[in-house]
Amino acid sequence: MKREVGGAECKGVFKLQTSSLYKSIFGYSLADIDGLTDRLIEDFTIAIDRLGNTDQIRRQIDPQWVVLAAGKGSRIDPTGRLNKMLDIWFGQKNVLDLSRQHLPTTRPHIIVVNPVTYQRLISLNTNQVILCVQETPDGTGGALRAALPELQNSNAEFIGVAFGDEPFLPPNIFWRTLISHFIRQADITLCAKKPETVVDKGGLFFDPEGRFMGTKEWYDMTEAEQAEMWQRLEQGTAYTNTGITLVRRLAMIERLDRLQSHKNGTELHHVDLIGHFYQDGLKTNAYVHQANLVSGVNRWSNVLAGEELRYSQARTLLAEKGVRVDPQAQITFQSNSLHSLDEDLQIGVGCHLLGRIHLGSEVKIGDYCRLENVTLTGKTIVGDRTSLIDVTADDTVFADNQIELPISTPISGLRTKTEIQEANFTAAQVDAAVKLWSVTANATVIPTQTILDHRVIGVPTLPQTLWWDQLVTEPYLPGVFTLGEKQHLPDWEQLRQHIRSHSKTELISRSTRNELLAGIAEQAVVDLLDLKRSDGEYVVSDLTAEQVWGAVFEIVKIVTGNPDPYYRDKRLARQTAFQQLAPKLDWQQKLRLVIAGNIIDYSSARVIKKLTDNPSYFDQALSAAVSTDFSINCFDRFSQDVIEADPKSIVWLVDNDGEVVFDLWLVEQLVELGHRITVVGKPEPASNDATVADLYQMAEHPFFQQLPQQIYAGDIQFISSGSITIGTNLHQATTEFATAILNADLVISKGQGNFFTTRGLRRDTFYLLMSKGVTAEESTGIVADHSKLIDGLILGYVPAGTHYPGTLAGFCHL
Repeated sequence: MKREVGGAECKGVFKLQTSSLYKSIFGYSLADIDGLTDRLIEDFTIAIDRLGNTDQIRRQIDPQWVVLAAGKGSRIDPTGRLNKMLDIWFGQKNVLDLSRQHLPTTRPHIIVVNPVTYQRLISLNTNQVILCVQETPDGTGGALRAALPELQNSNAEFIGVAFGDEPFLPPNIFWRTLISHFIRQADITLCAKKPETVVDKGGLFFDPEGRFMGTKEWYDMTEAEQAEMWQRLEQGTAYTNTGITLVRRLAMIERLDRLQSHKNGTELHHVDLIGHFYQDGLKTNAYVHQANLVSGVNRWSNVLAGEELRYSQARTLLAEKGVRVDPQAQITFQSNSLHSLDEDLQIGVGCHLLGRIHLGSEVKIGDYCRLENVTLTGKTIVGDRTSLIDVTADDTVFADNQIELPISTPISGLRTKTEIQEANFTAAQVDAAVKLWSVTANATVIPTQTILDHRVIGVPTLPQTLWWDQLVTEPYLPGVFTLGEKQHLPDWEQLRQHIRSHSKTELISRSTRNELLAGIAEQAVVDLLDLKRSDGEYVVSDLTAEQVWGAVFEIVKIVTGNPDPYYRDKRLARQTAFQQLAPKLDWQQKLRLVIAGNIIDYSSARVIKKLTDNPSYFDQALSAAVSTDFSINCFDRFSQDVIEADPKSIVWLVDNDGEVVFDLWLVEQLVELGHRITVVGKPEPASNDATVADLYQMAEHPFFQQLPQQIYAGDIQFISSGSITIGTNLHQATTEFATAILNADLVISKGQGNFFTTRGLRRDTFYLLMSKGVTAEESTGIVADHSKLIDGLILGYVPAGTHYPGTLAGFCHL
């Protein structure tokens, strides 16, 4: 008896035109599909040529797939809390992702889910799929009925049916089913397999002429039919149902209502459509997939078998590419298929892979690298002779190391120069010959020969804390603008050049006189500015100028070993400030002097030039300041809330080291009014800003008569903000600092940096600063008169949690 079973192997002629059309539609060449012979390709080409012009061919051979994913997976988790399709992951993809990654189509998948799964999926980005809800678990036929509105709206000629819990099926099973379908010119095709047993399986039945009549579940078969299945199993001609189906859309829609129930009326089976097609004289076809298949995720034993299959295939592929793979290594890839991976994977010679490894599709690995328990994603590049152990890296570059002999060493397998362990990198560059252990780095450059242990470096990310939403309102930005906002403006390159030049002339020159170290630091800054993410955008595009300066300062500190390059400038500013304090002033004059103290800055070339031209510049400017009008004047509110108010808890954010002398002078007097004040400095040097250690040193100066006792009594407290950059980056806030803000009645913020980086604080805030430079002028609305000795003094007030449009001057109605 002859049966019509597609997929017979024979020889033929390859037709380039159809293969090119196929590749233009699906991104695959026919030659890429495992198991396709020249004869099958020729037969498929002939079948496709019958379909008409190119547009007609595209519409017919590009099916829309319905993915049946409404099962609850009670065998996986009887409680139902674990969703077998969403909560079981292999590498970076879950069961549902893997089950539909090989479906041959350019159309969005129609995914049929139960109500619980639907609620989870709609919270995710599901723009690329169409979700339909199967309200009751009434089988695969019920799932198609749930998708009926979308099927009616589709313009596809054919509909594919697949399952959302089949992550281990080989890619070619779908392609071979589609090719068989068109070769046989079928109206409906079912993919079948050769089973190990026929018990509890859906068997395929054929009429005496070999035409495919349909399927029957074991429990629906008569004794004679079960006996026939046993007999055919012994003969090697028994076939069972995989459920994968291709069916003519309109013919299917017309027959959905004819499906009959199973299991005491609780289920409808979509494969029963085959019987209706057969009875109505339409063309039916069965494609039998010859290779062994791993069952879907309906038992944990199947998960184990499927995982081992995937890991085994990955190990074999890597070994064939010249990689030493540990026999127990568990390796996953982002690439959709091992075939494309074989072409795309870029990994050098002599590498050694151990443990759990995940490699993204754009990852490149050099020669003689050792990777153990590593996840690499984005455009991560691992240079030669690099050892990564327990490392996660995204969009990160690990520089090449010079290859020297010998390259082997006992125990570890390879002798490497760059050795990194227990680390996490995001958008970073790691130069050659570094030793890093327990390091987290984001948006930074780690220079060559660096040794770091238990460090968090680079630009901090949003803290995952209970108090964040209580501290600041969103959107929060630690600065006025990101560099990316300037990228399409004329001053974009000028801004980058300013960072490079300022780093060299102002920071690096202060940090070291060694030409080699200076050169390494300068190059590291350039590398940071040139560093790109996998999407092609500069890493610094997402960062504010304050964040970039923080990263630059840290990089230079790592290279030069100089923790406080502004030490001398800060001490000079401090000495000058103590000489400028005036004992008898009213409150407005005191506040003007406190704000104007910002001019004492020996790190500013502009200030040094003024001192060179006029040695009495500080004396004259600060004398003029006490009688200079505020450009933004919220003194009445300050007087009401601070000077004349009942005792309050106040947080005072300090700025430059020299002007902090004026701050402490005023703090001392405010405490005499009954207030308790927490003064916040940097945890360690960052530019010329005051650290907590600096605050304690200044408090010991004999000028301060009451300050030591106030500190001893607890009326004044010095704490760190946690921020190591210009201003106060709230992403770096310590719990102690956040608690101080939450417990405060109001905040007094000194300086431009703090004004730029603390907007949106959920506490009433007084901003005391001078408007200096374009950014300050644009954000405050105040342009200082440079013909005057001093101008642009600002005493602003912003209520808790306020995000105001426009400028500070506009908000304060000036």
